[in-house]
Amino acid sequence: MKTRLRKKCKSRGHWNRIEVEKHFIEQPNPEPKVNVLIPMYEPLRTEACKKCGTLIAEPKELIRIIKGNRRIMR
Repeated sequence: MKTRLRKKCKSRGHWNRIEVEKHFIEQPNPEPKVNVLIPMYEPLRTEACKKCGTLIAEPKELIRIIKGNRRIMR
């Protein structure tokens, strides 16, 4: 599923919109009847900040959004 994601520039804090593909990754769970799916986002192309030009996202880099405005990248 294609969608647009808002991501903040690390250097100056500018907000940018990047086009991403949404994937659901299954997390291992000790209970066999429960499936845990985590939404992850994969950028479709290399994106740079519109104002300062620093690199924001690259393809093949998964982005996970966590409550509290923290993002983890793998």
